[in-house]
Amino acid sequence: MTASADLKDFASAAHLAARVHAGQMRKGGDVPYVNHVLEVAALVAEADGTRDEVIAAVLHDTVEDTDLTLEAIGAAYGPQVARLVEGLTDDPAWADLPRPERKRRQAAHLPGAPGGVRRIKIADQCSNLHDIVRLPQAWSPDGAAQYIEGATLVVDACRGVSGRLEEAFDTAVAAAMQKTGEM
Repeated sequence: MTASADLKDFASAAHLAARVHAGQMRKGGDVPYVNHVLEVAALVAEADGTRDEVIAAVLHDTVEDTDLTLEAIGAAYGPQVARLVEGLTDDPAWADLPRPERKRRQAAHLPGAPGGVRRIKIADQCSNLHDIVRLPQAWSPDGAAQYIEGATLVVDACRGVSGRLEEAFDTAVAAAMQKTGEM
């Protein structure tokens, strides 16, 4: 595949993500949700992610949070992108669990996951921690501390796949902890 075809597929996936996440906002209410998935994709791309990983990063929350199906993703972007998104999609049975338990279950699932799933998950957790720094008013001090703890558990289960993303996560943890100390 050529670079221009990869860019066309990325633009198509970004447009699809914007469409299916339309009206969804990040915690705090002022930032469109699509900004999160684009940030995750940028982090994966900056860490030399593959075409499939970058596209899956853009689509990583679509099956969980919208009506988009894995079948539709596979038809549009290929079976590997669909497999990556599937690996990033929480079991629907976890939806009503408290966040600490969901994070424990994610962490238990991730060590055996493919490297691409683990790279995207680290980028996802980085972006979520960036939100604590960008939108501190949306987080209680206890909620932020609990999120940082859970994100660290998840990323620790993913380590060994990307030194660059792991360093970015560690930096994001330090910034979020500093911000929560100011709250």
